Amino acid sequence: MQGKTHIVDLTNGPVWRQLMLFFLPILAGSLLQQLYVTVDAVIIGQFAGKAGLAAIDSVNTLLRLPTNFFVGLSTGATIIISHLFGAKKEAALSSSIHTAVTFALLGGLILSGVGLLTASFWVHQLDVPQDISGLALAYVRIHFSGFALSMLYNTSAGILRAIGDSRTPFLILILSSTLNVVLDLLFVGKMGLSVAGAALATVIAQGFSALLVLHALSRLNAPYRFRLKKLRLERSRVYSFMTIGLPIALQSSLYPIANMLIQSRINSTGTDNIAAWALCGKMDFLIWLVTDSLAAAISTFVAQNEGAGFHQRARHGTRTALWMTLSFVALQSIILYLWNQPFASLFIDAADADILPLAGRMMRFLSPLYVFYVFGEIYSGAIRGSGETFHPMLITMLTTCATRILWILVVVPRYDSIYVILSSFPISWVLTSVAFAVYYHRFSRKRLSASPSFVEGSPRMD
Repeated sequence: MQGKTHIVDLTNGPVWRQLMLFFLPILAGSLLQQLYVTVDAVIIGQFAGKAGLAAIDSVNTLLRLPTNFFVGLSTGATIIISHLFGAKKEAALSSSIHTAVTFALLGGLILSGVGLLTASFWVHQLDVPQDISGLALAYVRIHFSGFALSMLYNTSAGILRAIGDSRTPFLILILSSTLNVVLDLLFVGKMGLSVAGAALATVIAQGFSALLVLHALSRLNAPYRFRLKKLRLERSRVYSFMTIGLPIALQSSLYPIANMLIQSRINSTGTDNIAAWALCGKMDFLIWLVTDSLAAAISTFVAQNEGAGFHQRARHGTRTALWMTLSFVALQSIILYLWNQPFASLFIDAADADILPLAGRMMRFLSPLYVFYVFGEIYSGAIRGSGETFHPMLITMLTTCATRILWILVVVPRYDSIYVILSSFPISWVLTSVAFAVYYHRFSRKRLSASPSFVEGSPRMD
């Protein structure tokens, strides 16, 4: 029925194998997507120096805020699409897919307009140093102009993953990432456009990937394949998306809101600390990609299996995903602790190598603590896959956002140092993981097995 596709049926087969087959393309795709940022940093570090690198990192949390919010909204759609796919309800699946794409396009255009109008205000609010504020503003404005393309790609790729195809988005990102590298070298290296050229290269590559993923959806050999003439906003579908997606959107937005406050505090400590922290972000990005990719995989796994009525298999998958993630993150943490400065040197010109020891000290401080981030993400992903999104939002608000804000406002003024500022991260990881673990084990199992919105069926165990 699917034709020649790369769909993995997450309701059949060995749990660990199906998770791995589904997870690896998500990770590879996320890795390639991260190359949009990493390649910018490498090329700008070489051609524009630490000022260009600091300009990008000083506004990174600002750019993530609207993106995270809208991706959170679209996640509500993909959870519902996963449920419908597992339940084999093709008419409802087609309606949901076309409504989700329409919603992404319109929402992205609105975000672009609002972002362009408010870019200068937000750069000022972040206390970006005067010597890099012009570069930062140019970077932000160009990124804002391409939000519609970014949202269209992320939503459409999420739809493919919701029906079990994580390979096609990965293949598309190979092509778009290659295009991004070529354009970076042309705009920044050859034409000397600095951070503006890097941002322009990213927007063009995102537009290319959005067109390709829509083409892939249109070629599905199924009644729910994408058709332009079917694009519409169905009120009942939008309501369902918002009911599940809005708490996820708020939860996703809480991280950059709190992180904007942290980044503002880091920005106030000077360009060297900003650049060193930027290097840490280039070194530890695999931690976040692996954890977030496995959280996305377990969310789809739980959604499909709950849609099919296989509750025990959904819980088995959550345990498997947790141990897989812990193993990956522990290995990466050891590598970063031992070899941080050689990695950091890849992202900066030799003339600015004076910040490498500072970046190394920051990384040795954080690397033993990354494992505490894992539990909160995996349990949260499993809970979202069950259709429960309100309580995860509350937990994140209290243990992540509130903790970080209070730490910056209350503790940092008394013990003002870069390491006290950075301590806000591991403290919030521990509190969030404990809260999600308690919630999952005490409440979520009963909800998973009792949810009336899923198709009932006999559990399928391996």
